[in-house]
Amino acid sequence: KYMPPTKYKTGDIFRSNIQDALFNLTGVITGQSIQLLGMLTEAVHTPFIHDRALSIDNAKYIFKAARDLGGDISYKPGGIIQKRSEAILTETEQMLKKISEEGLMKALSRGAFASIARPIDGGKGADGVIRKADGYRNPFKEKMMEELKNA
Repeated sequence: KYMPPTKYKTGDIFRSNIQDALFNLTGVITGQSIQLLGMLTEAVHTPFIHDRALSIDNAKYIFKAARDLGGDISYKPGGIIQKRSEAILTETEQMLKKISEEGLMKALSRGAFASIARPIDGGKGADGVIRKADGYRNPFKEKMMEELKNA
């Protein structure tokens, strides 16, 4: 899954649209199979339906217009793109090794991904976001939790 770098959104919808177009261009050039779409007003409010429609139009345009571009691009040996990609791969390998040593949950709790920390014993995901009636039962969740314990 390829996600837009939304932490760089400022609330300027014109800049946001260009950022999303460049993100979409990168996605099509690199052959991403699942691409999340950035929204014009992501840094301002929860995007409206028309913001979503504009994001879909942006992606459709870029993915159609540039669909074959990735196959025609080659990179200069020793150039800035090659050097940067090598540095990113090295950093990623080091990060994954550290995560392997400490465990995924601890890495998430310290903010290993995009500097966003998710405490092991906090948040609202485990208990859900709505109250449940006494006696509520979800056999799918029970089975999943059982399998996770045995993994």
